[in-house]
Amino acid sequence: MSISFARDIAPFLAPYRENMLWRFDLADYEVVKANADLIHANISTGGMPPPPLPPLSPADRQKFESWIAEACPP
Repeated sequence: MSISFARDIAPFLAPYRENMLWRFDLADYEVVKANADLIHANISTGGMPPPPLPPLSPADRQKFESWIAEACPP
């Protein structure tokens, strides 16, 4: 089963949405897709989400990488 934004990506980004809204609307598929490489770079280096929020789990980071590799399906 391929990874989808609605089913797999949006749910683990949801806890960060309010605190990150000034940067990206993490609930908006088009916004996340358009900024996927930048978001990936930030979550990979620990720059997103910003402290004091906890970093994404390795499984969620891998899921995001796989979503990008699959051309960011909705």
